[in-house]
Amino acid sequence: MAGTSARAEALPLLHWEDLADIERLRSERDAICARMARLPLHSHRRVVLQARLSELTARQLQLELKVGGAS
Repeated sequence: MAGTSARAEALPLLHWEDLADIERLRSERDAICARMARLPLHSHRRVVLQARLSELTARQLQLELKVGGAS
């Protein structure tokens, strides 16, 4: 019985909301990286975007750990 519950946790279908959130965070991170590339290196806006990028990355990593590395 214990083997089936461990296997059920790893099924990606049970984590579809988390996987969708991971993909949304990934696309948001890509957009921020593109915006940062157009800004001067020491720009205030770039610093703010870099902080936002760090926050999104941390949230994405938390979700990936929750899913079990499925993405």
